[in-house]
Formats: sequence, C-alpha cells, structure tokens
Amino acid sequence: MIHMRKEAEKKHFPIMRKSLACLMDIIIKATKPRNILEIGTCIGYSSLVMYKAMGQRGQISTIELDYDLACQARKYFKMAGADRNIFIYNGDAGEILEYMDGVFDIIFMDGPKGQYLSYLNHCLRLLRPGGLLVCDDVLFYGMVANDKIVNKKKDTIVREMKKFLKIISNHTSLDTIIIPLGDGISISYKKGG
Repeated sequence: MIHMRKEAEKKHFPIMRKSLACLMDIIIKATKPRNILEIGTCIGYSSLVMYKAMGQRGQISTIELDYDLACQARKYFKMAGADRNIFIYNGDAGEILEYMDGVFDIIFMDGPKGQYLSYLNHCLRLLRPGGLLVCDDVLFYGMVANDKIVNKKKDTIVREMKKFLKIISNHTSLDTIIIPLGDGISISYKKGG
C-alpha cells in the first residue's frame, strides 16, 4: 500500500487521504459491512483500504471510468490477493448504476464531484436501510463553504455540490453529518434499519 501511495504522489493520482483512510477503517470495523459499493476507483487504493478493514472478507464492487486506471487497479487487487473479492466495473458510473442491482451496506462516493447529485437516487435505491453513504471531497477545496474563493472554472461543480449537500442534509430518509476532514466528508445513515 505504501508503494501505491508513492506511485499516486508521483503521477498525481487523486487517492484517498490518510485521514479518510483512518476514518473508513474505523467505520468499517465498527459496522462490519459485507457488501461495499465504491464510485471512483482510481488505482484501487481506497478499495484495498476498505478490503483490509473488512478483514479481507466480504465483497467490494467499484466503478472507474478511466480504462488505464481500472487496469492498474486490477493489477493491484491481484497483487494483494483481493481480486476474487473486489470486482471493478469499467465505464460511466451513471450508466452502470442505472442497471446495477443488489444491496450494499456502505456506499463510498469519490467519483466526479459534479455528478454526486445525479448518482444519489441510485445510491439510495442500492443502500440497505441502516447502511451508510460516505462521500468524499464535499467541500471541494473549501469553495463550497466560502463563495469568495470559488474558481470560475469550478463554479458549476460548486453549485452542484451545494445542491447535493442541501438535499442529503434535509432528506427524510437520511441522517447526515458533514465533517471538515480533508476536503470534507459527508456521512449519511439511511433510516429504517
């Protein structure tokens, strides 16, 4: 895993921050999920963090748009002996989620930030009652919390993320907290469990 982090730093791949890796380790050990869905694989670092926290049991389904990154992730999963427990879908998450079925204990969203809102209904359909939706980078470089620092090129993403946070914070099926850890994490509990 250290070697993956070094490669990510060298090639500027956006992988899970150490602080979020620690938080996910605690969440997973406490909740003991059997099935996790991840949106945004990159090179597979976060998948392996979650797999390790699961005690190398259970299943992870992960979605990655970029073919080369998906191939790298597969390579790392095989090296870690996790390739039978982590299944990677290569393609557009919106399209894949539309046809996905099953029930997940945790959904970890770390894909394209401007698409979080479009993924939400699929996530709510796939997340079991009592399950957790964990979303990374919800404060988007601080721009979501501070209008004065919004980069004009990122205005649409910031606007979409604000809508997403408003919806999950007021959704009747969710209890949500936003934590200013890293670039912002939201954790939503699906009621009814």
